[in-house]
Amino acid sequence: MINLFLSGVAILLVLSGCGWDGTPTRNNDFTPLTSIEVVADSASIAAHTSTKLKAIGNFSGLYTRDITDQATWSSSSLAVADFDDAVSPNRVTGFSPGTAVLTATVRGVSASVTLTVSSATITTLTITPADPSIANGLKTQFALSGVFSDSTTQDLTFDAVWESSAPDVATVSNAAASKGLAQSHAVGEATISATFDGVSGTTLLTVTEKELKSIAVTPANPTITGLSKTETFTATGTYSDGSTADITTTVAWTSSKPAIATIATDGVATSVAAGTTTISATLNGVIGKTDLKVTVQVLQSLTIDPTSATLNIGNSRQFTVTATFTDSTTLDVTDSCDWSSNAVSAATVTNTGTDRGLVTGVAVGSATITATYGGQNKTAVVIIQ
Repeated sequence: MINLFLSGVAILLVLSGCGWDGTPTRNNDFTPLTSIEVVADSASIAAHTSTKLKAIGNFSGLYTRDITDQATWSSSSLAVADFDDAVSPNRVTGFSPGTAVLTATVRGVSASVTLTVSSATITTLTITPADPSIANGLKTQFALSGVFSDSTTQDLTFDAVWESSAPDVATVSNAAASKGLAQSHAVGEATISATFDGVSGTTLLTVTEKELKSIAVTPANPTITGLSKTETFTATGTYSDGSTADITTTVAWTSSKPAIATIATDGVATSVAAGTTTISATLNGVIGKTDLKVTVQVLQSLTIDPTSATLNIGNSRQFTVTATFTDSTTLDVTDSCDWSSNAVSAATVTNTGTDRGLVTGVAVGSATITATYGGQNKTAVVIIQ
């Protein structure tokens, strides 16, 4: 038993040394919930307004966490205040002056808070931000603040009815999850109003031309193999209204390392040396980027196929050459080789067009066929019978 106790102490010391403070890194189901604390955004509200509550669970004194979404909420006086489970389960609305005890219950554990509903009436409303301007396609969140007859101030964003004078320019949400959220649709102006208990507040929303938000450069992170080779880049702009456009010829193209690759105004990059450079497309202060890698292959060896052949007079045989590079890649270079025969009276080899490497028997005898590529030679023997 003593050994087990000492082992437990040793484990705790190790965990403490690693910075563990006793708070679990994830939730579990085996530590009992022992108590709940209910916190209201506001302990006192005016009639016809609302406030949200939060439930904080204490698990055996080991840790606490927000369990609002697990709580079942109830009110002791439905005439004074009550919850609307369908809209926002933890939001309570005051109906008439008085007090109500609000209770949260989770796994049989309950806790309460007292809410006071006053008889104060609304005097002024203020919408913020005041007279904002946004690019077409963007959203902006409005908030409504109300001052009451008892000089108290409340957030009435949720409790007001929102309206736009020009829905074709901008709409404003009355949905529970997005009250006061305006969405722009076209260039113009719209008066946004919020009405609470017969009193209204207004602000002017101006929607301007769509705004460039981002630039995508494609292809992403390509590789050019060889020098004086090209890669064509495309720039696609995404705008505030969600639309996209090809802006390749409009952006300013730059290469962070022109010694590795240059780029022209039309987005065509040309390799100069081995290495990596960043290709950027810039327009109206918005930048899109991607990396371009340049690799240089070094010829390692050539392989000719076949290495020998026997032909009848008048017959032909295609020979091919494969190049192997230092990066282990291979390439058929038949059409790039310089072909020759040391005895054209016995056999010829085509050295032009698409038939390069085609050997034809002319007369009885033998010839050595040579293929040259990248400064290296490969030979094959042909017997004509």
